[in-house]
Amino acid sequence: MADKNKKNDDFCINVYSPGNFIAREITFSGTVNIGAGSTESGGYSDEQIARAITAINGEKKPLNSKRKWAAVHWALRWYCNFPTGAREFCDRVKELPLGKLEYGCDYTNIRHFSTLSFMDQDARQMDKVKPSKQDQDFFLQCREVVLALVTELGKAVLPTMTI
Repeated sequence: MADKNKKNDDFCINVYSPGNFIAREITFSGTVNIGAGSTESGGYSDEQIARAITAINGEKKPLNSKRKWAAVHWALRWYCNFPTGAREFCDRVKELPLGKLEYGCDYTNIRHFSTLSFMDQDARQMDKVKPSKQDQDFFLQCREVVLALVTELGKAVLPTMTI
């Protein structure tokens, strides 16, 4: 049994929430999937990302204006390996199975906001981000959207049950 463990046979690690994962002195001979089994979007499928966005989009929800899509851009580029450029991000969002949203993603509405200096800082380390005084209000709005989106992404990878 000890030999089997050293070779990592039948060894499985499941990571169900966004964040850092560190593995030391462990080698895997096969494919390692973290999250939902897809590595193209940081472990999240397009359907899971779309469900998370849909859950926070609308009146009286965190994503309640078109300009706040800049916050979604900020989060998805760090959490899900989405494009860093605003135009490319919007093109990628069009590929998601979102359906009809109350507030859609539009390049003309986020291009200015996506270039704010704090957007270049890692959204996964929100507490270390230092926005300028003039960007403070929008940063707080973005922070709300990012935290809501990350929460929904965490829910998206949980097993679903039908009753």
